Amino acid sequence: MSFTIYKIINGNKYAYEITSYWDAHLKKVRKKSKYLGIPGDNNLIRKKRDEIKDTKELLQLDFGDGFLLNELYKKSKLHPILEKLVGQEYKELIPLIFYRLAMQSAMYNAEHWITGNVTNLFFKDIDLSSQNISKTLKHLGDEYVQREFFSQYLKNLGGTDKAVIIDATSLPNQIHTDFNAWGYASGTIEKQFRLLCVLDKETKIPLFYRYLPGNLADVSTLQRTVFELSQMGVKSSFVLIDAGYFSEENVLNLYEEKINFLSRLPSSRTLYKELLATETRDMESKAYATKCGNRGLFVKRIKVKLYGKEAYAFLVLDPIRKGKEIQAMVFDCLDNENQITRDFNACGTMILISSFPFAATEVVENYYTRQAVEQVFGFYKDDLQSLPLRCHTDSTIRGYLFLQFIVLILFLEFRSKLVNKFTVEQALLIARGIKCKVFEKRLLIAELNKNQRQIFELCGIMVPKFCGI
Repeated sequence: MSFTIYKIINGNKYAYEITSYWDAHLKKVRKKSKYLGIPGDNNLIRKKRDEIKDTKELLQLDFGDGFLLNELYKKSKLHPILEKLVGQEYKELIPLIFYRLAMQSAMYNAEHWITGNVTNLFFKDIDLSSQNISKTLKHLGDEYVQREFFSQYLKNLGGTDKAVIIDATSLPNQIHTDFNAWGYASGTIEKQFRLLCVLDKETKIPLFYRYLPGNLADVSTLQRTVFELSQMGVKSSFVLIDAGYFSEENVLNLYEEKINFLSRLPSSRTLYKELLATETRDMESKAYATKCGNRGLFVKRIKVKLYGKEAYAFLVLDPIRKGKEIQAMVFDCLDNENQITRDFNACGTMILISSFPFAATEVVENYYTRQAVEQVFGFYKDDLQSLPLRCHTDSTIRGYLFLQFIVLILFLEFRSKLVNKFTVEQALLIARGIKCKVFEKRLLIAELNKNQRQIFELCGIMVPKFCGI
């Protein structure tokens, strides 16, 4: 692939053609430049026109989405890792990633997509038939490949001491495999996998994932996850978890590993009931009033003993939620002649527990960063159409989930560049409207409209007028 760039040298502007090529000896992509002349020079313009005029137009292709994804990929931290890890033997992987981002359709449609997209010119001799996709997924499902990827990926993110968010979600499916199991999800019992994801608390970037049987309780997965991260060079300094991971064994393990934590205290615990009975009476006072965004809350911090260790409990009362819950209890009592059995002190109240002495004004905000992983799960399931799963062997299932994790990383990078002006889906649909005419030696790219130009500017990418083939 080639494109034109302009350089300012001693105050003068010069045009150069940049061509990318694969260096078989060094096993990496390299670039070479060719001097074209001075922009605006009639000879240069005439040369460009003559080159196109003397060749025959072969076809037209969708250009904008494929070019945009290719340039974003080359700028990402994934590029050197995947180039080294996958190599030429599995060259279908990158076009497959682009397809999942651009279309979110079934894998068997990838072959039809690429025939009308410029991606088939960026990657030569690509075979996205169902059989070859299965072969690629099988390779990605290899344990060695995934471990090598995460080792390099986590190293490239920089820093070994990270605060992390850990949570899991259900992936319901009807695949016939020993790994699939019945589990509770969305109020029903379904056959499912569990997808556990680890996010960097500060950047919200996915660091690591595991997929687990659907009948495996979250509480039994925490220690293994923290250990795997440490083996790959990430020493967790702080872990943010939901109540499903809270247990005496997990808490004591975190203390032993000197990892601070913040979690919601399950309502079934004795400590929860004791704090609710003794510490809520004076909650609604000015001394405990605080703000969290646009919400007014009451937060009370208490030093406690947690399985013999020093910890801090935070009683958080939301007055609006309290009013709604009490009203619902009263209506239920009047409509159904039920007795009010729930403690009024529990209405609108949650209790957080931490090994770290957060300020009352900070603890709720820190806990609600957990929503970042819920948002990521939403992108994974909905925006990237990860469900339903259509793989039927353990190796291709592992490969597909790994592929989707890579796609998720690029999706989040792309989304951050759009700064809420466009969704990723909108940006790719708009960019797809940029077509190119294919000649024997080069591409002629159509003009950009206002939205197309804005998308490429947000991503820091220049769209050339001509591209070499």
